[in-house]
Amino acid sequence: MSKNKKQLHFLNETLRIARNSDLYRSKLNNFPLELKNISELQNLLFTTKKELRDHYPFGVLSVPIREVIEVHTSSGTTGKATLSYFTREDLEIGTKAIAEAWKCFGINDESRVQFMMSYGLFSGAMLNTYAIQKLGGFVVPAGIQSAEKQIQMMLDFKVDTIVGTPGYYYYLFDYITENQISLKQFSLKRGIMAGEIYSDKVRSDIEKKFNIKIFDHYGLCEVNTGIAYECEFRTGLHLLDEYVFPEIINPETGKVLPPDNEGELVLTTLRKKASPVIRYRTGDITAIKSGRCPCGRDSVRINRIKRRTDNLIFIKGIKIDPYELKEFILEIAGNNIYSDIKIIVGNDFGNYRPEILVSLKNQSNTNLLAFIQKSLKDKTLLTFDVKHTSRDYFQRGENNKVKFVEYVDKK
Repeated sequence: MSKNKKQLHFLNETLRIARNSDLYRSKLNNFPLELKNISELQNLLFTTKKELRDHYPFGVLSVPIREVIEVHTSSGTTGKATLSYFTREDLEIGTKAIAEAWKCFGINDESRVQFMMSYGLFSGAMLNTYAIQKLGGFVVPAGIQSAEKQIQMMLDFKVDTIVGTPGYYYYLFDYITENQISLKQFSLKRGIMAGEIYSDKVRSDIEKKFNIKIFDHYGLCEVNTGIAYECEFRTGLHLLDEYVFPEIINPETGKVLPPDNEGELVLTTLRKKASPVIRYRTGDITAIKSGRCPCGRDSVRINRIKRRTDNLIFIKGIKIDPYELKEFILEIAGNNIYSDIKIIVGNDFGNYRPEILVSLKNQSNTNLLAFIQKSLKDKTLLTFDVKHTSRDYFQRGENNKVKFVEYVDKK
């Protein structure tokens, strides 16, 4: 069976079982029972994060709860968490699919992988661990601990692969540098960096610091973790396209865009029974790449995620990309601040100055704060109050991800 026929078969099965859920019962009421062509999916309305939250906790279920053996959630930092349920079959199929990504990274039965990400309800570490174990890999489920403990485990177990967010890599390297630990002691070969949007420049910087090759890995709780991955050529992310079906839409009109056109990624699960999602708006901006990868794989590729539709900050009519702003600050500050920053934005745009908190390595270097403030004004035409805060403020030893944009009621 060709890939297109497989996708259509699995899509029709997904549409059939999704009708059992409260979420999709009415949405699919007037939709054909069976599609003749996968392009007909475009006629269906999108699924949004708000809908998933509105159907918390069991409205997304398409199977009886007795068939569910595991649940994972999004962070839920801005409202109710979104849920992703798994039957035993869901876990088996998902694990097999995601294992292909880890195999591509070079993971095998001789690999030793340390996860520096949260376990528990967070899907990223747990579900990827299953995939690595399927390949016979040895997993150190370190979770979030102090840099000292992370490094000790990396050395004790001769870990060759580490997994974390970009911010956590910087946190770890700062500790290594400050404590004069030689990187020659480590057995590291590669790093998997996920969970936050980051540029090629950030990737290159971390590669040089650790002297390893970094691969990107994309996923989201609502669909599944690790559904897109880089091969050795790193010319985009290969999508597990027999597991999930992608579309790129104009985020304003909802119109489906052709390959090589940037827009919002929309995903439909093809092999998930417990809580399938159909035409789910991820909020992530990317494009489907045309042509075949030099590695020879024929899977659909997408560009690395550049930004999110809901991440842009508008201050006095000026549009700010917080990821670009953070990277700019780290670039001009050099090695004089730690990698975590916080952008604080008030709700009353007319009567406040947005703040930026940084952690100076030398607290007496207050001239640097003024320099950052002036450089930001030159770049953005906005005045930010740039202030020093303790490094402990970010609680990096307790969090794999640190939210660096905060909205507060300031008047």
